[in-house]
Amino acid sequence: MSRFMYHGTNAVNGKINLEKSRLRTDFGKGFYLTDSIETAQNWAARRVSAVGGIATIIRYDISQDIYSLYGKRFEKLPSFEWLEFIVSNRKRSVKADINKEPRHIYNWVSGPIADDKIADVVENYLAGDIDTDEAIALARALPQVFQLSLHTQSSLNTVDEELVHFKQFVNSKWSKDWIVRGR
Repeated sequence: MSRFMYHGTNAVNGKINLEKSRLRTDFGKGFYLTDSIETAQNWAARRVSAVGGIATIIRYDISQDIYSLYGKRFEKLPSFEWLEFIVSNRKRSVKADINKEPRHIYNWVSGPIADDKIADVVENYLAGDIDTDEAIALARALPQVFQLSLHTQSSLNTVDEELVHFKQFVNSKWSKDWIVRGR
């Protein structure tokens, strides 16, 4: 049994490479997927805005075997545990052992996506400008939007990378049908 998940980017890439993942993200350095095609479109648009390319949504087939691996699922939000997890992954540090990414031991992490204001909440919380209760009150998750981040080769092994379906944003519109590459 499997489940389709989407990734928004600026090109159809080859194999997933965790080394190219961004540092200091909500769930740590990893490969991020969502169950929302609209969210993937937004991710793609942001990536193109930042570095150029062609807005691309890639649809991956994720095996349910992923959930047999050691992982972390956040469901009740906002919560102290969720906020602390995001803060620990987003904070900067000069200590080499803390700069190791990801900053946790999970193969995968899942849960709702924090809204765009989470970076400000984390910054104010770390600076001591707001306390824990206020930070939790200000932290918001996007309603009904789920993300899954993959952090290890074991978790990547649950992704079918042989048959890639993708859509691209060309001439001011998304391609209607999924384009297939592979096999």
